[in-house]
Amino acid sequence: MSTPDVRAYYEDSYHFDEDVERPNFARLWRALRFLEPLQGAAFLDLGSGVGWATNLALSRGGAALGVGLDFSGRALTSAKRFTPGGSWVHADGTRLPFVDASFDRAFSFGSLEHFPDVRGGLRELYRVLKGGALAVVVVPNFWVRTDQPLEFRATRRGWTQLLTESGFRVLRVGTDWGPSILKNRKPLRVVLRVLVRLVSLVPALRYQFVFVVQKADAAPSGERGRDRKP
Repeated sequence: MSTPDVRAYYEDSYHFDEDVERPNFARLWRALRFLEPLQGAAFLDLGSGVGWATNLALSRGGAALGVGLDFSGRALTSAKRFTPGGSWVHADGTRLPFVDASFDRAFSFGSLEHFPDVRGGLRELYRVLKGGALAVVVVPNFWVRTDQPLEFRATRRGWTQLLTESGFRVLRVGTDWGPSILKNRKPLRVVLRVLVRLVSLVPALRYQFVFVVQKADAAPSGERGRDRKP
C-alpha cells in the first residue's frame, strides 16, 4: 500500500472517534507509570493519536512539557480540543522534527509497529532522548492482527533485538492485556477479548509487550550530530 493510501486510512477509517468517546485511562496509566517520576519532565508521545497519554502525563504525572506527534491530522484535531495544554506536532515518526536530546521521557503505545520503517522510528526515538532518559514502548506479539494497512509483529526476542540494536537498554518487560473487555459490548468482540486475556496469561503469548527502556549516555555509532530543527 502506498504512503498516500496509508495516510488516507488514518484520516478516513481509523477508529479515532471511538478513542475519543471511550478512552481507557487505566490501561494507558498502567504503562505510563513505568516512566515515573514524570514531574517536570519533557515528555514525548510518539504516535499520540487523540492524545490521551499526553493528557495523563501532564495532568496526573506533572510533566512540564507534553508533546504529542502523529501523522494523522484528524487525530491531532481531537488532541488539541481535549488537551489544549499539550504541544501537537503533525509529522512523520521516522523523521522527527526535534533536535538531539530534547526529551526526558517518551511513550509509544501501539504505534511503532505501524511505521513504514520500524528501525528508523526507533533510531529517531533514541536520537531525541537525553542520555539516561526512559521510554516505554508498547508493541504487539507475533500473533496479533488488526485491520491497519502496515503491521510489523515480532516475538519478545525479536522486539528486544530491535530495541538493543537501536542503542536502548531493556530494563523490564511488562504485559498489556488489551482493550477493556466491555469496550463496545459487541458480543463477539467481548468473547474475543476474554480469550485474549486468557492467552496472555502465558508469558510468551501475551497480547502486547510493555518494554521499559533506557538510553545510554552515548549515541550509537553514526547517530551523533544529526540535529534537526523543529
